[in-house]
Amino acid sequence: MNKKTKAILLNLFAVIFLFLTVVILMSTGVLNNYLSNILITVLITIIMTTSLNVTTGLLGQLALGHAGFMAIGGYTSAILTKIVLADLGFSFGLSLPISLIAGGLVAALFGMLIGIPALRLEGDYLAIITLGFGEIIRVVIENMEITGGAAGLTRITRMSRAFSEDRLTSSIVQFAIVFWITVLIIASIFTLGRSRHGRAIISIRENAIAAEATGIPTTRYKLLAFTIAAFFAGIAGGLFAHQTSILDAKAFGFNKSIEYLVMVVLGGMGSITGSIIASFVLVSLPEMLRGLAEYRLVIYSLLLIIMMLFRPSGLLGTAEFSLLTTWEALERFFARIFKREAVTRMPFQPRYDVWEGKPVLETHNLGISFGGLKAAQNINIRLMNNEIVGLIGPNGAGKTTVFNLLTGVYIPTEGDVVLLGKPIQGKITHEIAQNGISRTFQNIRLFRSMSALDNIKVAFHSRMKYSPMSGILRNAQCLSEERGIDIRARELLRVFQMENDADTIAGSLPYGKQRKLEICRALASNPKVLLLDEPAAGMNPSETAELMNTIKLIRDQFSVAILLIEHDMKLVMGICERIYVLNYGQIIAHGKPEEIRSNPEVIAAYLGQEQTAQTEVNQHA
Repeated sequence: MNKKTKAILLNLFAVIFLFLTVVILMSTGVLNNYLSNILITVLITIIMTTSLNVTTGLLGQLALGHAGFMAIGGYTSAILTKIVLADLGFSFGLSLPISLIAGGLVAALFGMLIGIPALRLEGDYLAIITLGFGEIIRVVIENMEITGGAAGLTRITRMSRAFSEDRLTSSIVQFAIVFWITVLIIASIFTLGRSRHGRAIISIRENAIAAEATGIPTTRYKLLAFTIAAFFAGIAGGLFAHQTSILDAKAFGFNKSIEYLVMVVLGGMGSITGSIIASFVLVSLPEMLRGLAEYRLVIYSLLLIIMMLFRPSGLLGTAEFSLLTTWEALERFFARIFKREAVTRMPFQPRYDVWEGKPVLETHNLGISFGGLKAAQNINIRLMNNEIVGLIGPNGAGKTTVFNLLTGVYIPTEGDVVLLGKPIQGKITHEIAQNGISRTFQNIRLFRSMSALDNIKVAFHSRMKYSPMSGILRNAQCLSEERGIDIRARELLRVFQMENDADTIAGSLPYGKQRKLEICRALASNPKVLLLDEPAAGMNPSETAELMNTIKLIRDQFSVAILLIEHDMKLVMGICERIYVLNYGQIIAHGKPEEIRSNPEVIAAYLGQEQTAQTEVNQHA
């Protein structure tokens, strides 16, 4: 039995054993009604913290009003079962799943409506807006007649008494419902996090600018994460409503949202397993310490201080105990039963219409002004197919500004950018990346907590088609596409002689390999134009020489036009066929390396003294 099979069996055994153990303890009376109720509260809290971790941990956006979505789901579910479905004659066993799904969908709708304006903001502003949303929801609920107003909604059907006249049987059914819903939600978040959509969400947390540059529509995926988190919180609210017989809006206030946030932080932001453990500890610990009422807060505070001192990243950091292998094993099992062969679907290769004698990329009088300051003006650049072109100039000349104009980070205030005969100015960054321009950055922008392989896979995002639901279910379409990009990503790493670093965390790679990985990631989107922003920065002479060979290899093997910003004149003169020289936001010279080497304007721009500069340039060349 191999290691992976053992992990699969262990995952299955752990979940089933946990469920059966609790059922036996409830049947024998070891878990009385009081303890069983605490256990249900723990499970509902786990749903809340894991769903909040989608927004706060995986996406990296601080939200302070998560209890508001729980309130929406709870009141929607309770009203449906209490008023609407009861009048239609539905049994509770039928009305409960309908009301839970409805509560989740209504909460998701509010999540989407709040997220559209709120997620354009970041940091403190997003936190303030979500905090305000949570308080508004509470106040609105307290002033609506259908929700029972300030007195609360009463006479809600309780799961623990609804399924059988025998109280023990009904309690066991209640536990089974909440337990398996919790397992399904946790498994869904795990599988989503390991799909192309999950990688896109995590890449935004790691570096939103780099994510956009690799073709990720960041706003759309922020909204997706926020909506999914709200949906699961709505389901948790529905379960909470039917755990009790009365709903009070005060139970969903600011303190409740902070309580869930503390659990996420203590468990580890980005660790779903950490959220589960923190939920169990922080819900059950106050109950266990009731006998030490006068010391309870002291013990609680000491535990928090110890955690902050010795584990500032949380209990598990980003480590996980995964059920993903179980899910994939079940998929393979059913594939064998129904005689379906595993299909590997390779990512499609974009086709670019390139014609001889016409430029792949050109700009016409391109420029941008920030207020009264002209940062760039009259930029006219032309790149032919399979050409390596340099863009050089003194520090502050505007070279990176030009790259930002070409990739949609800045919107030009004048001029045009034409890619493969079509204007692209005005398009946003991820659209330009999908149209065929990819880039690296002056300061390396990797997804540092992700593996080298996952960094490459993120760039394949726009070339994959399966939906978020396929990613959660891990169906045949998802698995076939995932196998295809795994093959392609490893092939790319092999080209850069980094196949042995596939599973290494990107942030722990040596500097030179991080530079190579960033270039490798840029190529994964299959661009027609590759923009390299100071790729040799920080490299020693041997690494620079290796980089020169790598850039030539990229041009020849991937049939890509390269525009290169670099201060290392030996590198520029050694590989560039043409060079543009920029100074004060304007092009002052253009020509072949030998022409640029002796151009008086270039020499003056670099050092200001022609003779001294001539000697310096010749030495480097």
